[in-house]
Amino acid sequence: MNKIYDKLILAVAALILAGGVALYLKQAGATSQAASVNVQTADNPYQLVPVQPSESADANWPEAEAQPAGPKWIYDVFTPPKIYVDLDTGEFSADPPVKVAPPVPFGIYLADLERKPYRIQLEGYIEEDSSDASKTLLLMFDEETQKQVRARPGDEKAQSEFKLLSFDIDRKRDADYNVEVIAKATILDQRTGEEVVLTHGERRFDSGVTVIIRSEEDATYVRELTEVPTEFEGPTGTYTLQQINLEESSVTVEKDAVEDEEPEVRVLSIQSASSSTPPTNTKPAQEQSDVFDLMF
Repeated sequence: MNKIYDKLILAVAALILAGGVALYLKQAGATSQAASVNVQTADNPYQLVPVQPSESADANWPEAEAQPAGPKWIYDVFTPPKIYVDLDTGEFSADPPVKVAPPVPFGIYLADLERKPYRIQLEGYIEEDSSDASKTLLLMFDEETQKQVRARPGDEKAQSEFKLLSFDIDRKRDADYNVEVIAKATILDQRTGEEVVLTHGERRFDSGVTVIIRSEEDATYVRELTEVPTEFEGPTGTYTLQQINLEESSVTVEKDAVEDEEPEVRVLSIQSASSSTPPTNTKPAQEQSDVFDLMF
Protein backbone atom coordinates (compact mmCIF):
# COMPACT_ATOMS: atom_id res chain seq x y z
CA MET A 1 0.00 0.00 0.00
CA ASN A 2 2.83 2.38 0.81
CA LYS A 3 4.42 1.71 -2.56
CA ILE A 4 1.27 2.88 -4.33
CA TYR A 5 1.31 6.20 -2.41
CA ASP A 6 4.93 6.73 -3.29
CA LYS A 7 4.22 6.25 -6.96
CA LEU A 8 1.32 8.72 -6.85
CA ILE A 9 3.46 11.38 -5.14
CA LEU A 10 6.21 10.86 -7.73
CA ALA A 11 3.71 11.20 -10.55
CA VAL A 12 2.27 14.45 -9.15
CA ALA A 13 5.74 15.87 -8.74
CA ALA A 14 6.60 14.99 -12.32
CA LEU A 15 3.46 16.74 -13.58
CA ILE A 16 4.26 19.89 -11.56
CA LEU A 17 7.81 19.96 -12.93
CA ALA A 18 6.59 19.53 -16.48
CA GLY A 19 4.07 22.36 -16.02
CA GLY A 20 6.73 24.69 -14.63
CA VAL A 21 9.07 23.97 -17.56
CA ALA A 22 6.26 24.61 -20.07
CA LEU A 23 5.35 27.91 -18.39
CA TYR A 24 9.01 29.08 -18.41
CA LEU A 25 9.42 28.28 -22.10
CA LYS A 26 6.22 30.16 -22.94
CA GLN A 27 7.36 33.34 -21.09
CA ALA A 28 10.81 33.16 -22.69
CA GLY A 29 9.27 33.03 -26.14
CA ALA A 30 7.04 36.04 -25.43
CA THR A 31 10.04 38.04 -24.27
CA SER A 32 12.06 37.28 -27.39
CA GLN A 33 9.14 38.31 -29.58
CA ALA A 34 8.71 41.60 -27.71
CA ALA A 35 12.44 42.29 -28.12
CA SER A 36 12.28 41.76 -31.86
CA VAL A 37 9.42 44.21 -32.41
CA ASN A 38 10.45 46.88 -34.95
CA VAL A 39 9.56 50.25 -33.49
CA GLN A 40 8.68 52.81 -36.16
CA THR A 41 9.32 56.56 -35.63
CA ALA A 42 6.56 59.10 -36.06
CA ASP A 43 5.96 61.04 -39.25
CA ASN A 44 8.02 63.97 -37.81
CA PRO A 45 11.30 62.54 -36.56
CA TYR A 46 13.47 64.48 -34.06
CA GLN A 47 15.34 67.43 -35.52
CA LEU A 48 18.90 68.16 -34.54
CA VAL A 49 19.20 71.35 -32.48
CA PRO A 50 22.44 73.27 -33.05
CA VAL A 51 24.41 73.93 -29.87
CA GLN A 52 26.26 77.22 -29.60
CA PRO A 53 29.89 76.79 -28.62
CA SER A 54 30.61 78.05 -25.07
CA GLU A 55 33.14 80.78 -24.56
CA SER A 56 35.74 80.02 -21.93
CA ALA A 57 36.84 82.83 -19.62
CA ASP A 58 40.13 82.91 -17.79
CA ALA A 59 39.77 83.49 -14.05
CA ASN A 60 42.50 84.86 -11.86
CA TRP A 61 42.04 83.16 -8.51
CA PRO A 62 43.96 84.66 -5.58
CA GLU A 63 46.32 82.54 -3.60
CA ALA A 64 44.89 81.08 -0.43
CA GLU A 65 46.33 82.76 2.63
CA ALA A 66 46.87 80.89 5.83
CA GLN A 67 45.09 82.47 8.76
CA PRO A 68 47.17 82.93 11.90
CA ALA A 69 46.13 80.94 14.93
CA GLY A 70 45.01 83.58 17.37
CA PRO A 71 44.46 83.12 21.10
CA LYS A 72 40.84 82.03 20.53
CA TRP A 73 41.76 79.44 17.87
CA ILE A 74 41.89 76.38 20.11
CA TYR A 75 40.40 73.72 17.83
CA ASP A 76 42.01 71.63 15.13
CA VAL A 77 40.56 68.93 12.90
CA PHE A 78 39.04 66.11 14.98
CA THR A 79 39.87 67.65 18.36
CA PRO A 80 36.55 67.57 20.29
CA PRO A 81 36.30 69.15 23.72
CA LYS A 82 35.71 67.17 26.86
CA ILE A 83 32.11 67.64 28.01
CA TYR A 84 30.99 66.98 31.57
CA VAL A 85 27.59 66.94 33.23
CA ASP A 86 26.87 67.76 36.85
CA LEU A 87 24.62 64.95 38.12
CA ASP A 88 23.19 67.17 40.85
CA THR A 89 22.31 70.24 38.78
CA GLY A 90 22.24 68.77 35.28
CA GLU A 91 24.47 71.59 33.95
CA PHE A 92 27.07 70.96 31.28
CA SER A 93 30.67 72.16 31.26
CA ALA A 94 33.50 71.66 28.78
CA ASP A 95 37.27 71.84 28.72
CA PRO A 96 38.97 73.04 25.53
CA PRO A 97 41.11 70.39 23.81
CA VAL A 98 44.10 72.74 23.92
CA LYS A 99 45.14 74.76 26.93
CA VAL A 100 45.61 78.33 25.72
CA ALA A 101 48.25 80.40 27.46
CA PRO A 102 47.08 83.88 28.50
CA PRO A 103 48.34 86.68 26.24
CA VAL A 104 51.43 88.55 27.33
CA PRO A 105 50.30 91.89 28.84
CA PHE A 106 51.42 95.10 27.19
CA GLY A 107 53.02 95.91 30.52
CA ILE A 108 52.72 99.70 30.77
CA TYR A 109 50.10 102.44 30.78
CA LEU A 110 50.01 106.23 30.41
CA ALA A 111 49.67 107.73 33.89
CA ASP A 112 49.80 111.43 32.95
CA LEU A 113 50.91 114.08 30.50
CA GLU A 114 52.51 116.94 32.38
CA ARG A 115 53.10 120.30 30.78
CA LYS A 116 55.15 122.86 32.65
CA PRO A 117 53.37 126.22 32.78
CA TYR A 118 55.20 129.30 31.58
CA ARG A 119 56.72 131.14 34.54
CA ILE A 120 54.64 134.32 34.03
CA GLN A 121 50.84 134.22 33.67
CA LEU A 122 48.21 136.91 33.03
CA GLU A 123 45.58 136.61 35.77
CA GLY A 124 43.50 139.74 35.16
CA TYR A 125 43.46 143.46 34.55
CA ILE A 126 41.85 146.65 35.89
CA GLU A 127 40.85 149.27 33.33
CA GLU A 128 41.18 152.87 34.52
CA ASP A 129 40.36 154.31 31.09
CA SER A 130 38.67 152.05 28.54
CA SER A 131 39.83 154.33 25.73
CA ASP A 132 43.50 154.11 26.78
CA ALA A 133 44.86 150.60 27.33
CA SER A 134 48.20 151.98 28.53
CA LYS A 135 46.53 153.06 31.77
CA THR A 136 45.33 149.56 32.57
CA LEU A 137 46.78 147.82 35.62
CA LEU A 138 47.67 144.20 34.87
CA LEU A 139 47.62 141.45 37.49
CA MET A 140 50.45 139.08 36.62
CA PHE A 141 51.43 135.91 38.48
CA ASP A 142 54.95 134.57 38.98
CA GLU A 143 54.79 130.74 38.96
CA GLU A 144 58.25 130.39 40.47
CA THR A 145 57.73 132.64 43.49
CA GLN A 146 53.98 131.98 43.66
CA LYS A 147 53.36 135.70 44.03
CA GLN A 148 51.20 138.22 42.21
CA VAL A 149 52.99 140.97 40.28
CA ARG A 150 51.21 144.18 39.29
CA ALA A 151 52.45 146.08 36.26
CA ARG A 152 51.44 148.72 33.73
CA PRO A 153 52.58 148.86 30.11
CA GLY A 154 56.21 149.97 30.08
CA ASP A 155 56.98 148.71 33.59
CA GLU A 156 60.01 146.50 34.18
CA LYS A 157 59.93 143.88 36.94
CA ALA A 158 63.51 142.97 37.82
CA GLN A 159 62.64 140.31 40.39
CA SER A 160 60.47 138.38 37.91
CA GLU A 161 62.83 139.21 35.03
CA PHE A 162 60.31 140.56 32.54
CA LYS A 163 59.19 143.88 31.06
CA LEU A 164 55.58 144.60 30.12
CA LEU A 165 55.80 145.97 26.60
CA SER A 166 52.13 146.47 25.70
CA PHE A 167 48.55 145.53 26.49
CA ASP A 168 45.70 145.37 23.95
CA ILE A 169 41.98 144.72 24.30
CA ASP A 170 39.97 143.63 21.28
CA ARG A 171 36.17 143.69 21.56
CA LYS A 172 34.17 141.80 18.95
CA ARG A 173 30.39 141.59 18.47
CA ASP A 174 28.63 138.66 16.87
CA ALA A 175 25.32 138.65 14.98
CA ASP A 176 23.39 138.69 18.28
CA TYR A 177 25.40 141.68 19.53
CA ASN A 178 27.19 139.57 22.13
CA VAL A 179 30.56 141.05 22.99
CA GLU A 180 33.69 138.90 23.03
CA VAL A 181 36.66 140.48 24.79
CA ILE A 182 40.17 139.31 23.94
CA ALA A 183 42.88 140.84 26.13
CA LYS A 184 46.55 140.19 25.36
CA ALA A 185 49.72 141.35 27.06
CA THR A 186 53.12 141.27 25.38
CA ILE A 187 56.13 140.93 27.67
CA LEU A 188 59.88 140.74 27.11
CA ASP A 189 61.34 137.68 28.82
CA GLN A 190 64.65 139.04 30.08
CA ARG A 191 66.00 135.52 30.61
CA THR A 192 65.65 134.41 27.02
CA GLY A 193 65.36 137.79 25.27
CA GLU A 194 62.12 136.63 23.55
CA GLU A 195 58.79 138.41 23.33
CA VAL A 196 55.95 136.37 24.79
CA VAL A 197 52.23 136.99 24.27
CA LEU A 198 49.95 136.19 27.22
CA THR A 199 46.17 135.92 26.69
CA HIS A 200 43.74 136.55 29.51
CA GLY A 201 41.77 133.44 30.38
CA GLU A 202 44.29 131.10 28.74
CA ARG A 203 47.05 129.38 30.64
CA ARG A 204 50.33 129.41 28.75
CA PHE A 205 52.66 126.41 28.84
CA ASP A 206 56.27 125.87 27.88
CA SER A 207 56.93 124.03 24.63
CA GLY A 208 57.93 120.78 26.34
CA VAL A 209 55.77 117.98 27.75
CA THR A 210 56.60 115.19 30.20
CA VAL A 211 55.12 111.74 29.62
CA ILE A 212 54.60 109.71 32.81
CA ILE A 213 54.65 105.94 32.19
CA ARG A 214 53.76 103.39 34.88
CA SER A 215 53.04 99.66 35.05
CA GLU A 216 50.40 97.50 36.75
CA GLU A 217 52.88 94.59 36.81
CA ASP A 218 55.31 96.62 38.95
CA ALA A 219 53.85 99.33 41.17
CA THR A 220 57.29 100.87 41.72
CA TYR A 221 57.98 101.31 38.01
CA VAL A 222 57.82 104.87 36.65
CA ARG A 223 59.41 106.57 33.64
CA GLU A 224 59.38 110.26 32.73
CA LEU A 225 59.96 110.91 29.02
CA THR A 226 60.32 114.29 27.33
CA GLU A 227 61.49 113.52 23.79
CA VAL A 228 60.18 111.63 20.76
CA PRO A 229 61.31 109.06 19.79
CA THR A 230 62.68 107.58 23.02
CA GLU A 231 63.48 103.92 23.73
CA PHE A 232 63.03 102.66 27.29
CA GLU A 233 62.87 99.41 29.24
CA GLY A 234 59.69 98.19 30.93
CA PRO A 235 58.75 95.30 33.23
CA THR A 236 57.75 93.05 30.31
CA GLY A 237 59.87 94.27 27.42
CA THR A 238 61.48 97.12 25.51
CA TYR A 239 59.38 100.05 24.28
CA THR A 240 59.71 103.11 22.04
CA LEU A 241 57.74 106.31 22.59
CA GLN A 242 56.79 107.29 19.04
CA GLN A 243 54.27 110.13 19.21
CA ILE A 244 52.54 112.50 21.64
CA ASN A 245 49.03 113.79 20.98
CA LEU A 246 48.14 116.65 23.32
CA GLU A 247 44.67 117.18 21.85
CA GLU A 248 43.67 113.57 22.54
CA SER A 249 45.81 113.30 25.71
CA SER A 250 47.41 110.14 24.37
CA VAL A 251 50.75 108.72 23.28
CA THR A 252 51.78 106.09 20.72
CA VAL A 253 54.11 103.38 22.05
CA GLU A 254 55.63 100.42 20.23
CA LYS A 255 56.60 97.28 22.14
CA ASP A 256 59.40 95.18 20.65
CA ALA A 257 58.88 91.51 19.88
CA VAL A 258 59.02 89.21 22.93
CA GLU A 259 59.62 85.48 22.31
CA ASP A 260 56.72 84.35 20.07
CA GLU A 261 54.87 87.68 20.30
CA GLU A 262 54.99 90.07 17.34
CA PRO A 263 55.87 93.77 17.78
CA GLU A 264 52.82 95.69 18.94
CA VAL A 265 51.88 99.37 18.60
CA ARG A 266 49.29 100.90 20.93
CA VAL A 267 47.77 104.32 21.45
CA LEU A 268 47.65 104.81 25.22
CA SER A 269 45.26 107.24 26.87
CA ILE A 270 45.62 108.57 30.40
CA GLN A 271 44.33 106.10 32.98
CA SER A 272 44.67 105.33 36.67
CA ALA A 273 46.45 102.30 38.08
CA SER A 274 43.17 100.81 39.39
CA SER A 275 41.56 100.71 35.95
CA SER A 276 40.99 97.08 34.99
CA THR A 277 40.44 97.76 31.29
CA PRO A 278 42.96 100.31 30.02
CA PRO A 279 41.58 102.59 27.27
CA THR A 280 44.07 101.58 24.60
CA ASN A 281 43.74 101.19 20.86
CA THR A 282 45.88 98.93 18.74
CA LYS A 283 46.85 100.39 15.38
CA PRO A 284 49.43 99.58 12.73
CA ALA A 285 52.49 101.76 12.95
CA GLN A 286 52.08 103.09 9.40
CA GLU A 287 48.60 104.41 10.19
CA GLN A 288 49.75 106.68 13.00
CA SER A 289 49.82 110.36 12.13
CA ASP A 290 52.61 112.57 13.34
CA VAL A 291 51.08 114.71 16.03
CA PHE A 292 54.19 115.75 17.89
CA ASP A 293 53.96 119.17 16.25
CA LEU A 294 50.78 119.86 18.25
CA MET A 295 52.96 120.82 21.19
CA PHE A 296 53.60 124.52 21.52
